Amino acid sequence: MNSNLSRTIYSAVLAALLVSTASVAYADGRRWKGAVPAYPVQRVYVREHSSAAPAVAALIGGFILGSAIANAHPVVVNQAYCTPPAPVYRYYDPYHGVWYDSLDECSFHPYHPAMVQVVDVRSGRCVRSLRYDDGAWHRFEGHDD
Repeated sequence: MNSNLSRTIYSAVLAALLVSTASVAYADGRRWKGAVPAYPVQRVYVREHSSAAPAVAALIGGFILGSAIANAHPVVVNQAYCTPPAPVYRYYDPYHGVWYDSLDECSFHPYHPAMVQVVDVRSGRCVRSLRYDDGAWHRFEGHDD
């Protein structure tokens, strides 16, 4: 698709360049002005000097436009998105009735023990109880006073 577009643009720029130079080539710089049907008939030649500046500007502009189009590559962003894995265990705080997805999310208050129940997501069964003590989680069996 990109090569067809660049070929079309190159062809259009080349055609415009040829048309602009052809019109200058056919004009020999003469035109008739002030022909009066009185005697003696005088013909006045007005000679206009044409400049090659428009043709050169079109040529340079075509090169610039063509190189810009030839070097333009489409930007394709391939960003893979992976959904987070479904949790196998969730953590339940029985004192507040709050569910957590990880142990890092657990926040506790000073007036009750830092304890969570580890619950299997598929079965809904409590697998074990954990208590936070001395900066780490420890398995907890029994009742806390």
